[in-house]
Amino acid sequence: MTKTELRQFPNVSLSLFLLILCFGFLFPGTASAEFDELTLNNGINRAGLQRMLTQRMLKSYCQLGQDQFYIEPDKKLEDALTRYEEGLTFLKDFKSVDGVEASLNKINTIWPDYKALITAPAKKSNIPELVQMNEKLLSLSHQIVLDLEKLSGKELGKVVNISGRQRMLSQRIELFYLLRDWGFSDEYYLNELAKSRKAFSSGLDYLNNYKDNTDEVKALLAKVGKSFNLFSHSLDDKNNAFLVSLTVGQLLKYMNTATNLYSKM
Repeated sequence: MTKTELRQFPNVSLSLFLLILCFGFLFPGTASAEFDELTLNNGINRAGLQRMLTQRMLKSYCQLGQDQFYIEPDKKLEDALTRYEEGLTFLKDFKSVDGVEASLNKINTIWPDYKALITAPAKKSNIPELVQMNEKLLSLSHQIVLDLEKLSGKELGKVVNISGRQRMLSQRIELFYLLRDWGFSDEYYLNELAKSRKAFSSGLDYLNNYKDNTDEVKALLAKVGKSFNLFSHSLDDKNNAFLVSLTVGQLLKYMNTATNLYSKM
């Protein structure tokens, strides 16, 4: 340490300065210094996609169990499984963020049994166990999003989270619609369908009010609003699975594009 360098800190004693310098070497930076805003937003986006994939996997399983092969649920299930596992690998890059590694470890304890059950022949009797494990995977995946959003500390990080959550909710709405059609009509299943519909609507309101929406994002959100309003009524009736699936596919496409745009802002 030169005299010139010390003169830059006239009010700091030599011993205190050396202590600060030592801590600087031992702890070269917090997690916020390790990731720039773009990297964090991309992480929030990808972690958010994991939430969607949990719902898509079980939704596809329900479609297989109800013989809805016209929408190729077997291929969609296989794709969702692959992408979810790829996401687990991707998120290892963020394990230094508080809470992320713990959530990933918990997911990895559930995943083998879940994967084995959901890739077995689809049976109605397996649904309660699958739903229970699926809810745990969803909760843990969501927690990773929240941990990354907290580290971001920016409004845009929350926007990426909410936009990505819309993708998940589109699949969750269809999932619980299918479960109701399959005979799971007790209070829990009906409440989750109603809560998901309400959450999608409020999430859309939040995004529409974001001050930095680009014209492209505004156009996408307008399409989402129109599609959701038209298809929401279909959820009140049974045997509309094909129409619901088509509309949910549109919602997912629009919200995925919007979330990718937000994450690159």
